[in-house]
Amino acid sequence: MEETKKENEDTLLRHTRKVHNEKPPSRDCHCEEHSDKAPPPVTPPKPTHDWESIAKYKAAELDNYIRRQKDAVQNAYNEGRSRVIMEIVPILDSIYEAVRTVLNPSDRQGIEMLQRKFEAVLVHLGMEEIPVKVGDPFDPHIHNCAMADPNTQNKIVEVWQKGYRYAGRVVRPATVKI
Repeated sequence: MEETKKENEDTLLRHTRKVHNEKPPSRDCHCEEHSDKAPPPVTPPKPTHDWESIAKYKAAELDNYIRRQKDAVQNAYNEGRSRVIMEIVPILDSIYEAVRTVLNPSDRQGIEMLQRKFEAVLVHLGMEEIPVKVGDPFDPHIHNCAMADPNTQNKIVEVWQKGYRYAGRVVRPATVKI
């Protein structure tokens, strides 16, 4: 009987050394020797992500993407229209020249009617004429100086060609003499 008791103690000692690596037993040990101690309560780990804030961030990101895409489509639309207007404006210049040079009053009336209709179509497309008057100060953003006289002090002396805007952008600057 003593032999069995001694064998049991040896087995338990080997088990303890094996489990604890010859270190003192820890609280996490669940062997018979430490079974009287209750294991510590299990607490769930804290989440590493705040899913609500991530969802809000992604929703805002999607809204910004949609807005940028709408802006890109609108810019492409405006660019296409401005190119069409740039192709049409020289025709309008030719009509202005025809009105100025035609001597027959009945022909002149027909060309002026065509001019008004043409201008109405361009205004309907969104084009606007850049207002330029003789005596206005020269602005390089909306005027193109074709000839300059040093005595005019950067004032417009003569307007040679009208300028146009579309969607707030200058499609063609007005050609002037200063």
